[in-house]
Amino acid sequence: MPDTFTTPPADPFMEGGNAPGLKFPEVGDVRSIIVRKVSEQNDTEPDGTLRTWPSGEPKKVYVFNGTSDGDDASLWVRGNLVTAIREAVKTAGLKTVVDTKVTVKRLADGTPPSKGMNAPKLYAAKVESVAPAEEEEPF
Repeated sequence: MPDTFTTPPADPFMEGGNAPGLKFPEVGDVRSIIVRKVSEQNDTEPDGTLRTWPSGEPKKVYVFNGTSDGDDASLWVRGNLVTAIREAVKTAGLKTVVDTKVTVKRLADGTPPSKGMNAPKLYAAKVESVAPAEEEEPF
């Protein structure tokens, strides 16, 4: 079975505290995460280079933090995955992804936007409400 997580940042405490990211290396892969927190941050290439729009503005990525199969996990939401999850939230009649179970399936690869470009990954998503996390004592 392929590894379902990406490597976390070298120092998660200083770099935002994101848990290992769920991956979808193959068409047909399905992953679920119980979302407890959502953040938005500047998107970067794997080498740390800031991703920008032609205008120079930084591209953004949504990071869902929570648990997957009982382990801390994160889901980095960008591109077609944003649309799939937003549609699933509306279909479920919800207004937020916090305190939900988000299940994502990689459906297919789309058509590359131009020669030499990677094909976009196409996804389907389902969002279900879950009980809020229990408050823990601070110490």
